Amino acid sequence: MPRAVHVAALFAVCALAAVAAGCGGGGSSDTTTTTASATQWANDFCGAFADWKQEADSIVAQFDSLSSLSKDNLQNAANALNTATDQLLQDLKNLGAPDTQSGQQIKDSVDQLSTTIQTQTDAIKKTIDDTSGIAEVPAAVSDVIASVNTMATAVSTTTSTIQNSDAEGELKDAITSSSDCQSLTK
Repeated sequence: MPRAVHVAALFAVCALAAVAAGCGGGGSSDTTTTTASATQWANDFCGAFADWKQEADSIVAQFDSLSSLSKDNLQNAANALNTATDQLLQDLKNLGAPDTQSGQQIKDSVDQLSTTIQTQTDAIKKTIDDTSGIAEVPAAVSDVIASVNTMATAVSTTTSTIQNSDAEGELKDAITSSSDCQSLTK
């Protein structure tokens, strides 16, 4: 049954990375009044997620064999993911609003995404912390999947808000041309 724990941990990390890749962006938790050009904002937005995804991929790589599966290794992975997510949220907090007509609306949506990411990351960490035996693994997997699905929905909502708010297409163009944004879709 440790394989089920491994699969759950890999699914959680991979799904979070896929969620990030699918949107090409992230969120913020505190009000920041700074603005950045659309290009700089897109680069910083995607760069924060690219850094997070690189760390998440490194965490997943630790579980390349069954011998690496243990409660301690899973706990260490959860802690590393939490640290990486804290950095992501800090990067996004510092991001501010893009200097576009709808910059504040986009920032507000990113702030909501940030709150959701933090809440669901905390829930995943608690689930892993509270899983102590084989019998608890199926419920833990279900809880992790529910948290990841909640994050995916929040990312989708944020992406839609960015697209719908970007009337002049400034951010869309900037995201399309950003190498960090392009690296997330690979």
